[in-house]
Amino acid sequence: MHHSTKLLVVAVALFTFAASAEEVTVTKELQAAMQDIAVHSKVVTVDGLGIAPGNFKQDFDPTTLQIVMLAKPSDGAAQVSTDGEVIFLQKDTSEKEQQSLFATSFYLKAKTREVASHPAGAHSSP
Repeated sequence: MHHSTKLLVVAVALFTFAASAEEVTVTKELQAAMQDIAVHSKVVTVDGLGIAPGNFKQDFDPTTLQIVMLAKPSDGAAQVSTDGEVIFLQKDTSEKEQQSLFATSFYLKAKTREVASHPAGAHSSP
């Protein structure tokens, strides 16, 4: 994907996330982390034949975003794994829903990064 096209996809995904997640506060730092993750993640497509969200073994590589193309509707709904590392798609997943799933993935990955950078017990002084 060309860099400018990738940036456009990132911008649309982030805008979609911000518009759909009114109750979620996205700080400038978190938004910057989401954009960094979106731009620098390697997208890996996985054939979903015989795979369902409950039995998929992810690669646990934080630099990748795995996209699993589920083979049939009974394999499960389009969704994002709880850690944001995997997006499960059905062949009929709408463009709008795909953008929302990508934005959710970037958000979850950014939150994980944020938590990892602030170890438990390391609170700032008032």
